[in-house]
Amino acid sequence: MNSATHTIALEGRTYTWNGKGWVDARTFTKPPQVVILELNKLLAGQLRHEDEAIEDSSQLLERARMARDSGQWARAQALVTRVLATRPGDPGSLAILCSALRAQGTPELALEMTEPFKGSSYPPLLTSRAAALCDLGQWEEAKQVIGRVLAQPGEHAEAWAVVHRVKSACPKLYG
Repeated sequence: MNSATHTIALEGRTYTWNGKGWVDARTFTKPPQVVILELNKLLAGQLRHEDEAIEDSSQLLERARMARDSGQWARAQALVTRVLATRPGDPGSLAILCSALRAQGTPELALEMTEPFKGSSYPPLLTSRAAALCDLGQWEEAKQVIGRVLAQPGEHAEAWAVVHRVKSACPKLYG
């Protein structure tokens, strides 16, 4: 279930929420981040009402993913918390939770909440944990965790971003 389309007028412009992000209704372009943050605040109440009506954990997880991808960190966290209540240890939920907590400036909490699952082999969760370790300047551990992701088959573009972060901050680890 995707969020319904919502339209909000702000500062003489009309913006449309399509369930994944905001678009200027006249130019069909993505608005600047500062405008997106304001639109997200205005839409939060409507989305909260929609979110509360959902019982299915798969639908909640999809909405959490969309919330994360559109920068609605607190909403993403609230949605995955509901999923984790019925599906403890769900790796997709934990990955979203970790990235939402990091985005809210609490990488320590992101690591604490996902610590029991640090042995997971789920690439998005490991990548988010490695990024949280980078946020805290724990470069060696970040390198080890991201290495576990890269040892798995697949593209792992986000993992490579973490590798570049580690290399940039601590090149001697790759020397």
